[in-house]
Amino acid sequence: AIMYRAAKRFATPQRWRTRRLSGWSTTPEVAALSACLERHGLIAEAVLDSCGAAAFADACPAIGASVGAHLRHSLEHVQCCATAVESLRNGSRTPILNYDGRERDAELERDPAYLAARSRELLNGIVDGDGVDLDAEVLAAFALDASGDDALLPSTLRRELAFAAHHATHHFFVAG
Repeated sequence: AIMYRAAKRFATPQRWRTRRLSGWSTTPEVAALSACLERHGLIAEAVLDSCGAAAFADACPAIGASVGAHLRHSLEHVQCCATAVESLRNGSRTPILNYDGRERDAELERDPAYLAARSRELLNGIVDGDGVDLDAEVLAAFALDASGDDALLPSTLRRELAFAAHHATHHFFVAG
């Protein structure tokens, strides 16, 4: 119901377009993730404008999580990718993306304006990746069992950007 009332505002993404995409940012993975970051902000702003901040943070009884919780969760995965992009830009040889060990910012799920602003910051960081090799090796850390030890799986930045976009899309549908 929340998302239905917010649909009219959500359908106008032009207000989020702050720059023209070119070069690195036009690759399918980066373009998809950029679109997801725009969508994070648009959903947050639409819920805030249509229903208020309380609705953004209220958990749906059927799902057990709020719109804000889903957006926070997927945005934090994008943060892992943004950190890897920055690390590669600064000369890191093989950054580690630790999705399970990521920093969690509970304010993102309570404050839609803050989530929208953070989405914009991450969007700017992701699209400004010119000069970073999309096929650069990264390691993805995952807890595969209850031992507490992470498995470090070889991957590429390209694959992890695609994963983050796919993961965000999944949470958009669950939250909606």
